[in-house]
Amino acid sequence: MQADRVWGTAILLFGGIYLLEGIRIPPAAIGDPLGPRVFPTVLGGVMLVCGGALFLRPAAPDGGATLTRRFFGPVLLLCGLLVAYALSLSWIGYPVATCVFMVIAAGMMGERSLIRSVAIASTFSVGMYLLFTRFLLIPLPPGVLRLLGLE
Repeated sequence: MQADRVWGTAILLFGGIYLLEGIRIPPAAIGDPLGPRVFPTVLGGVMLVCGGALFLRPAAPDGGATLTRRFFGPVLLLCGLLVAYALSLSWIGYPVATCVFMVIAAGMMGERSLIRSVAIASTFSVGMYLLFTRFLLIPLPPGVLRLLGLE
């Protein structure tokens, strides 16, 4: 089977679920008139368009890339990692969960230096946490930071 068709179908499915869940978010009672549902709804819609375009794109003259069994292992592992990341956010907290996720994902993608991965992941996760919680005043789950008194 052609890789574009498989990935187009996967993106269509994921985008549709994301769009439906974005629509299900209740509107904000006060504050931002657009509310919290705008970003997930727009992102889900864009994913549907991109997945549809990828699925409907004409095949390459040489037949294009085909999916083989060796591609499914890393993809399934990364999907499992994303699910574990999403489930761990509330109790581990955004900074720690994001840092761990980024280090593992970088290793899966071929990063050889653990020190570089940890440095980049920790800088990114702490930077984003501070940006959202201190400057944009958008709460992110602190998780273990609350236990350590670093919230």
